[in-house]
Amino acid sequence: MKIYLDIDGVILGTASPAGDVASLLTLLLDRFPGKVYWLTTHCRGGADRTEEWLRGKLPDALADRLCREVLPTDWNTLKTEAIDFSESFLWLDDGLLWSERRVLEAHGAADRWIPMDRRDPGMAARAEAIVRMRNGE
Repeated sequence: MKIYLDIDGVILGTASPAGDVASLLTLLLDRFPGKVYWLTTHCRGGADRTEEWLRGKLPDALADRLCREVLPTDWNTLKTEAIDFSESFLWLDDGLLWSERRVLEAHGAADRWIPMDRRDPGMAARAEAIVRMRNGE
């Protein structure tokens, strides 16, 4: 299974405690090696600016691991352009465009989006539970 990961509202700018966010990210990297992808405006149109957004905002060791292990995607208009619909996936994002939701629905994959509420302090812990459940743990 592939994991698509947004930055703003999922990793940064969230009400979830830093420890919960770190636990979620560690789970994703440990359980899905080589299958975690950036799906964020900071990695778009061939430019990968994720490292500059993560450095200094996360513990160095976690930022290093994310920069080393999370793979870039390339998209221009809709984030769904970067999703490989031929494989199972989960997408953690705090807000999809209406047109992105329609693309997910057209592929029968609307349930693959894990909505992240940046104002909810329990968001990261709940996302971790959902990922574990979907992974059969």
